[in-house]
Amino acid sequence: MVCELKILLASSSPRRFELIRELGWDFKVANPTVVEDEESMNPVERVEVNALRKARSIEGCQGYLIIGADTVVFHEGEILGKPGESGKAAMMLRKLSGKPHKVYTGVTILNSDTGEKLTRHEETTVWFKELDDETIETYVATGEPLDKAGAYGIQGEAGALVDRIEGSYSNVVGLPLELVREMLNKICEHKPANKRYPGII
Repeated sequence: MVCELKILLASSSPRRFELIRELGWDFKVANPTVVEDEESMNPVERVEVNALRKARSIEGCQGYLIIGADTVVFHEGEILGKPGESGKAAMMLRKLSGKPHKVYTGVTILNSDTGEKLTRHEETTVWFKELDDETIETYVATGEPLDKAGAYGIQGEAGALVDRIEGSYSNVVGLPLELVREMLNKICEHKPANKRYPGII
């Protein structure tokens, strides 16, 4: 069976918006209204719970496959969220300097008509270069890290701080597109209703 449902991205993240837009998918965006889980220190549990909450917060819409996603950076047993201010951003970057860390993104796809849902997660390992204080201060001064989990955006100027990654690049940006394709094909052989756009597969 082929679904004619459209995609609805339950996210206020411009990075997730850009990832999906680059693929040419026909989609809409809605900001999720949800209280995120910030208590669990298990990164997989946290991102999967938050992804599901985000998707369900838009559940009143009909005719959509709703995508909810949540991303965290996990380093030496600690979840690094969005720093919000320069001092915390610099502190996080010093922790990550010269060491590997994990990026986890939870994804939920919810069929708004049937209630069928899938929740999965993706994991990527990122190695940072050794960062001196000047490099950290220069990057923090750009303002880029303040609203990013782990105090960096790999798709921006922080790309120069990364030595290498193992796994999905788009996962580090905020939405693992390979996993999203797989989940869409599993929950429904989805083809966008707007025929100007290519299929997911």
